[in-house]
Amino acid sequence: MIITVNAKSRQEPQRGAKTDRRSRQGRESRQKILDATFELAHELGYQGTSIAKVVSRSGLPASSVYWHFADKDALFAAVIQHSFEQWSALVPTWDPPAEGESWQDAMVDRIHRAIETVATSPEFWRLGLMLSLERQPVEPQARARFQEIRRQVQASMADWWAGVLPSGHQSRSPGLPRLLARFTMAAADGIFIAAQVDDDFGGDTERLALARLLADSLAAAAIRSL
Repeated sequence: MIITVNAKSRQEPQRGAKTDRRSRQGRESRQKILDATFELAHELGYQGTSIAKVVSRSGLPASSVYWHFADKDALFAAVIQHSFEQWSALVPTWDPPAEGESWQDAMVDRIHRAIETVATSPEFWRLGLMLSLERQPVEPQARARFQEIRRQVQASMADWWAGVLPSGHQSRSPGLPRLLARFTMAAADGIFIAAQVDDDFGGDTERLALARLLADSLAAAAIRSL
C-alpha cells in the first residue's frame, strides 16, 4: 500500500514551528532591550541613556531596537510598564477587609507589604520618579505612562477607603477617600526616597513600625475629617 502525503500538509507544521520560534526570539530580544535600558537608566539617568548605548549593552543591532520601539520615549514607556508589572505582582491589592478583620488591621497589613516592596523592589519607583523629576518636555510618553499608573493605583486605594469609611462620609466629607489615597501615595514616595538615601534604613521590624505609624495617622485623619 502506498501512502501519499500532501506537500502542503508537510509544510504547514514547519511554518508553524518557524513562526513560534520567531515569536519566541522576538520576545527574548524585546526583554533584552528592556533589561539593558533599565540598567543604563539606573546608572546614567534618562539623559545619559541613548539608543546607541542600549544597542551596545543589549548586544542586539539597532534595527532590532527600532523594530520593537519607535524611539527612546516609547522604549522608556515600555520599561516603565514592565517594571510596574513586576512590582505590582508583589504589592498587595487593596481588596476589602476579610470577614472579621477590622479595616485598621487590614490597612496596616496592606501598607506594611507595600512598604516592603518599595524598600526591596524599588525599580518601578526609581525609574518613574526619575523621569518625573527630570521632566523632559519633548519626550513625555514615558512620564505620562508613570503618571497614569499612579492614578490607577490611587483610584484603587480611594475605592478601598470609600468602602471602609462609615456610611454618610460622602455628604460629610466629599472627596475624603481620594485625599486619603493621595496621602498614602505621597507617604510611599517619601519611604522610597528614605530607603534609597539612608544606609541604615531599617529591616522588617522598622518597616512594620512605619506601616503602623502611617496607618494610625491615616485612621486619625479619616476619623477627624468625618
